[in-house]
This record gives sequence, C-alpha cells and structure tokens, in this order.
Amino acid sequence: MQSQMSALVDLETYPVDALDDEPGLALLNRVRAEFDQTSLAVLDGFLRPEAVTQVAARAREDAETLGYRFTGVNNVFLGTSADAGRASDPTDRGGASDPADVGRAHTKSTLAYDRIGTHSPLKALFQWEPLLGFVSAAVGRPVFRSADPLGAMTVHVHHDGDEQDWHFDVSEYTIVLHLLAPEAGGVLEYVPRSRTAVEQDRDTLRAIADGERHELTRELPTTPGTFVLHSGRISLHRVTPVHGATPRISATLSFNSAPDGRLNDYTRNLYFGRTQ
Repeated sequence: MQSQMSALVDLETYPVDALDDEPGLALLNRVRAEFDQTSLAVLDGFLRPEAVTQVAARAREDAETLGYRFTGVNNVFLGTSADAGRASDPTDRGGASDPADVGRAHTKSTLAYDRIGTHSPLKALFQWEPLLGFVSAAVGRPVFRSADPLGAMTVHVHHDGDEQDWHFDVSEYTIVLHLLAPEAGGVLEYVPRSRTAVEQDRDTLRAIADGERHELTRELPTTPGTFVLHSGRISLHRVTPVHGATPRISATLSFNSAPDGRLNDYTRNLYFGRTQ
C-alpha cells in the first residue's frame, strides 16, 4: 500500500502519513488554518502528474460506459433542509417548500462508487488509513469514510456545456481531486460557511441562484493534481459551465463525523438514477 501511495501522492511535499514529524506538522497546521478560515483547503500538486494522467484516462473511459448521465434540476439542500420531506423522486423538489430552493437545469455525468474498479488507485487512496487520519486532524474531529454504497467516492465528468448548480452537500466533508481541466470554465465557486445565512434569508439564496455574485464568493479553477478539502455541507458551492472539447474530471471522497453516514434516496436517485 505504501509504495502504491508513493506513486500516486507526492508524499515528499505533502507528508500526510507522517503528521508527528516536523514537515507533517507544518503541513497540518497550514491546512487547519486555511480550512478554519474558509471551510476549504487546497494542496496544489498533491497527486503526481504521471499518476493523474493514467487515473484521468481510466476515469473518463469508465464514466462513458458505466456512468450515469444526469439532466435536470437539484434542490439546493439536496433534501437536507429543515423543511425537507422524504422525497426520493429526482423529478420532485427534494422536499423544498420555497421555489428558491430549486436551481436551474444542468447536466453532468457521475460514476458511482460501486462502478469504480476494485484496483483503482483512487479507491486505494480513499481506503488508506493515513488519509483518514489527516482529514480528522485537519477538521479537528474524528471522521469516518462515507458508508454510502453509491456516493462514498465518485467520479464526475463535465463535458462541454455541463455544470453543477448551486447546492450544499449531504456529506459533511469532501476531498475533491482534480484530474483533468477543461479548456475554459469548470471553476468551483463557493460561499464559505453560508448555510445558516441562506436558510434564514431565502432572498439571498434566490439572488445567488439568479446569478448575483455574493460578496463572499470565492473561486478555485480546476488544476490537475490538486487536492481540495471542503466542508460542502455548510458552504454553498457550484461548478461553472464547462467549455471546449476537453471535459472537467474530478473525484470526490466523502467523510462524516458519524460512522454510518450515507446519502439520502433523493440524492442517489438524482445523480445515480437508482438508490442501490
């Protein structure tokens, strides 16, 4: 496992497996500070370039043959708001009682966890104990890998015209790995720690959904090899429309503070076309 991780991750620059050593502690302190300030921390070049090329090629191929192509709208809270019902049909509003909770139509392709190969380096990274320890230390509390059979780890492919509309995640913490950058677009836009504000002020949510830029909005372009630790459950975020023949490809690894964290049926139906 260690040799496999050394081939995938630049452990010399990012010693996530040696947090007791001085370089590892310095890395951890930097990530903690960044995450505490913005709910997001970035490690450029976390994945080795040669590994990124191979992983991206396989992910693109698998998503084309095994992925689910989504077209539609999503409830901004993905069925997790206080007034959400028990919706499981992706054509309904995810329990939304306010029109502002429902975004605009968009498209993307998603490869579910159970469709990712057993020997995938990404799957090995997700199951690597030092990574779990690093995430726990960075967010300041013990975390557990998502137990969801479909959404624990996923691959997302955004082709020309695809995007991901504004939403909050179901999982508490997510690692996003950038694998392939589009020719244009595909930017992660996020509003740090904004959930409470938009739940209490739907006018603000409606304005953001209609294209008004919030004063706290930040941007992160897609750069292959980048590691992003993100608290998407409390920070409203989206991926802007992709342009060009080259798709945007990313992988997400999901974590929660409870050991049996899973997606709801609404989200599974929405992005995988099935609940199991």
